[in-house]
Amino acid sequence: MKIPLSFLALMACTSIASAATPLQPTFRIDNFNAPLVIDNPWWPMLAGTRTVHHGLEDGECQVTEIQVTRSAKRDFTGAYAGLAARVVIDRVWRDPRCDGKRGLLLEDTRDWYGQDNGGNVWYFGETTVEYEYDEAGHRIGSSTQGSWEAGRNGAKAGIVMFRHPVVGTYYRQEYFAGEAEDEATILRVGIRLATPLGRFHDCLKTREATPLEPGIFENKYYCANLGVVRVEAPSAHGGAELVLSGLEGVR
Repeated sequence: MKIPLSFLALMACTSIASAATPLQPTFRIDNFNAPLVIDNPWWPMLAGTRTVHHGLEDGECQVTEIQVTRSAKRDFTGAYAGLAARVVIDRVWRDPRCDGKRGLLLEDTRDWYGQDNGGNVWYFGETTVEYEYDEAGHRIGSSTQGSWEAGRNGAKAGIVMFRHPVVGTYYRQEYFAGEAEDEATILRVGIRLATPLGRFHDCLKTREATPLEPGIFENKYYCANLGVVRVEAPSAHGGAELVLSGLEGVR
């Protein structure tokens, strides 16, 4: 298989300790001339785009909405100072009747993404809040665990999607020791996928997990010009499956 030059260049500037160690991309600010233009085929983020997924997770139905805003985060520090990253809102609601309608808000997150000159999409951190409710539906607590920012307290950005994905690539999507350590492996490329929203081609499949939760993983399917279309978590309690059910603002 011919490996794209952009991938070889990334590998050349990245240190890999062993085959069992995920690739940790090396960030260079001069490799981000237009980070807010995110047009990677498998993870496009056009400002104004909104996608909705619904399905089962941890034994209950949920609705997830992802909105690509027109805002940018520009106050990074350390090696990331001077970077602009796209702000993406990710919210999760309980779906009490499993009919796609939103009930209690379970999670409210602001993610920060940017694209390098080679077309790879990077993840620079998040501020997240998870809400807890009693049996009557009253909010009784919240947690910001999992929040992190590249450049602070040793946290490093990772790549969420390559411009030229190669089967077998094992890489870090984020790294903040003990808090956020998501990793992914590209399993298949060039596949077809059928969902209730339609049939898609030119898709790829990844396996995503974290060493912070051994044995837990997700299979994600990304399709050209759409992004994430299906998420399967067979290892979760009761299993989980989220599918794309709606999209707006996609060209």
